[in-house]
This record gives sequence, structure tokens and C-alpha cells, in this order.
Amino acid sequence: MSRRDDLREIEWSLRQVGRIGRSRQAARVRAEVSGVELSNPAAAILSALHQHGPMRSAALAEAADTEAPLVSRELRTLAERGFVTNETDPTDGRARIIALTDEGRTAYRTFRAATDKIAADAFRSWDSEDLEVLAGLLRRVVQDFARSPTTR
Repeated sequence: MSRRDDLREIEWSLRQVGRIGRSRQAARVRAEVSGVELSNPAAAILSALHQHGPMRSAALAEAADTEAPLVSRELRTLAERGFVTNETDPTDGRARIIALTDEGRTAYRTFRAATDKIAADAFRSWDSEDLEVLAGLLRRVVQDFARSPTTR
């Protein structure tokens, strides 16, 4: 195979992994295993809040890599479920601060543990050395793509 063919195969494989992970079937399995039903954007929002703490919705959209209108819609649902609060920013009364509630933290941790279990099951036939090599190569892929002139 030529280098161009190899690069196309890599690109196709990365897209397929992303497609599988974002699929309705994958979301259904995560919900079944975790007992927590979250859309992909809702999971990204809870993850960003868990990782970064309370923040304004614009920063949250960026941290969750989700469009602002979708974040607004998902936040309404997450607030209704008691997973997040949406309070006035004490430093700027026009802005709102989004934060995880205790229920939201529990839901995120439960969902994350289920996602980890699913990944462990998917890689059950891989030994530790293979996983370490793959993790290193994927970190390198991320770093190289982040430095690419087309992503700036």
C-alpha cells in the first residue's frame, strides 16, 4: 500500500471509531450499562463541568466542543433532571454560571464508570503493552493534528 493509501485508511478508521462512539446504539448501551440516559452532548457537558468546574455557558460550549444553541437546550434538560444549576454570576448579573449538582456528579461518575467498562470490554483481548502502544500513538496523532496548519 502507498503512503497515501495508508493515510486514507487511517483517516477512515478514525472516522469510523468516532461514528461508532457517537451512534444511537452506543448511547443506548451506555444508558443500559450505567442506568443513566444521557445524549452525547449532555455527556460532554457533564464531563466538561466535572473536569473544569462551574463556568459560563459560552465557556462550557467551548469546553464541551458543542454549539451554544445545543448547549442551551441540553442545559434545560439537565437542569430539569437536577444535574446542573444555572445561577446568576455574582461578578456580572447579566451572565449565568452553570455548575454540577451532587446528583449531576453522581450521574457523571456512574456514566463514566459504565463507559470505562464498555471500553475495557472492547479491548479485552488486548494486552497491556498493546494498549500502552495504542495510547501513545493516539496521543501523537492528537498532537500532530493540533499542530497541523489546517486546524489553526
